[in-house]
Amino acid sequence: MRLAATLLALSSSTVMAAAGELPACDDASVLATLTSRQAWAEAHTWKDGVTIAAVDRIGEARLDVGGFSAIDRRHCAARAGLTAALPTTLYYVVSAEGFAGYGWNVEFCLSGHDPYRVYGADCQVLK
Repeated sequence: MRLAATLLALSSSTVMAAAGELPACDDASVLATLTSRQAWAEAHTWKDGVTIAAVDRIGEARLDVGGFSAIDRRHCAARAGLTAALPTTLYYVVSAEGFAGYGWNVEFCLSGHDPYRVYGADCQVLK
């Protein structure tokens, strides 16, 4: 039992330490990942002619660190200028992944452009 508690404390502190490693909402690598994944999704699934042309008004909504989940998450929102539609809100989450939370992943949703409601009505899951 003591070993389990020690391992839990060690893994929690490692993941919490990794939160400082999460890139910021306006990090160039995060924005590049967002735009390239959205362009891929447009070409291979949605096919509605809308891609992200620009991202501005970037802000962090909240940072979840050391809560119920062992995965640290940075919730972000921005305005996305689109190629064939009016600008809309872009919601995205940068999360730790990999062994002990090293590395990161990004999930995103364009408000009004989630035809399969993967993230719920109006991107609710990522807000």
